Amino acid sequence: MLTLDQINRLNAWWTDPAWAPGTDLHLIAAAAAAFTWDPRPFDAADLASGAVFTLRGPRQSGKTTLTKRLIAERVAAGLGRRTCFLTLQTITKADELQEAIETVLRLWPSEAAPWLFVLDELTFVKGWAKVVAHLREHDRAFRLATVILTGSSAVDLVESADILHGRRGRSDRPLDRLHMPMTFRDYVGARAPAAVPPANLHLADLLSPTGRDAVRVAALRTDELDQYLAEYARSGGLPVPVTDMLADGALAPGTVTELWRGLSADVRRLNRNEATLSKLLARTVVGLGSLTNFADLMRDMDVTKTTAAAYVDLLAKSFALVVLHQRDTKRQGGPSLTKGRKHYFGDTGFAAIPAALGGPTAPEPALVENLLAIALLRHTERDVLERFAAPEHLFVWRSADDREIDFLVDLGTLIPLESKYASRPTGKDYESMTKAFGRGIMASRRTLDAERSILTVPAGVLLALLG
Repeated sequence: MLTLDQINRLNAWWTDPAWAPGTDLHLIAAAAAAFTWDPRPFDAADLASGAVFTLRGPRQSGKTTLTKRLIAERVAAGLGRRTCFLTLQTITKADELQEAIETVLRLWPSEAAPWLFVLDELTFVKGWAKVVAHLREHDRAFRLATVILTGSSAVDLVESADILHGRRGRSDRPLDRLHMPMTFRDYVGARAPAAVPPANLHLADLLSPTGRDAVRVAALRTDELDQYLAEYARSGGLPVPVTDMLADGALAPGTVTELWRGLSADVRRLNRNEATLSKLLARTVVGLGSLTNFADLMRDMDVTKTTAAAYVDLLAKSFALVVLHQRDTKRQGGPSLTKGRKHYFGDTGFAAIPAALGGPTAPEPALVENLLAIALLRHTERDVLERFAAPEHLFVWRSADDREIDFLVDLGTLIPLESKYASRPTGKDYESMTKAFGRGIMASRRTLDAERSILTVPAGVLLALLG
């Protein structure tokens, strides 16, 4: 339970007139990092809206630091006494959460400005949505407040949406936001800003004359971008692994351990088994980029089909696993849930966990394919927050005669994309894509060919352009 003294310590700006961002541990760490990364999922209109937002994303992706930056700006604007940060890691019961919020709401009743509440790590509290709904219904100050609820899982997204329906206020943008790790373009910007391509293209524009020209210009830095891609493939985009990579060129053992602890914490909270989780992660490394099915998972994880499906769903809702299905042509679109699928990590940093536990290591070409999967997911899914388990616009393609293309993007028109990072594209590769679709994109290691209907572009260049 949070006492008033504990709440005061979490909100030091209430009692310390000299409080500054340089005294906050999260902001100190961000300022000392070897790179600058300042994503802004909330703007001034959001914070003044009086709406209830959720901010989801993988553990250790920087959600707390992001919200602390917002708080520092409000304090600097003189709104410190209407800004509250509560970490919910020490709260387990809904009534404790309600008591903590009501305690804060009783402070400084003469202040006229609406509150901003940041409730950090809400997934630790069962029944949090009922508390928020009750207070929005019965407490005027809380009804006028803007509320940001952060969490590392989407497991309660549907249930909380039902409970909070009609009580969340309004915003011109989605109330549920996803904070993902930094992109490859972000990483290049931290590593060598001059190497960032000037253009930031949408996939649909890549095959146009303008897009091909942008590829030609960006490809002038192919060797440099390929070097950075090899680094980024090993670290992924989470802040601490990126810091390790920039400082030492490798992930520290302690960093990988923390990634494992974050995933296993979600497993334990849902009464799942860490050993089974470890097997799923190892199986994902071994099969990265290959079609799989639940029969394979059952055998390799030594569990039932129901259990295998539950673990896949858990990792997808923790943003640690992306499941790409084949496109269901019988109903003209959408994922086919009965055919073979591919599993990718939600961040390639997670791929380092099995090796740290004595298991397999993912090869570099498979990690690059994984990065392409993540980039395309972010690029194409309008509601990516809920689509890690079954994207509706990104698929694996397999023909009736077993020809396969790694990715098929449905943007109203179909755009196929093949990863050929391990070897030079061959005539057969072009033939399969041309025969089936007439155009497409081939992601190579260093080969550039912008003249064909099939655009061949180095993977580092492609990822830097997509952003």
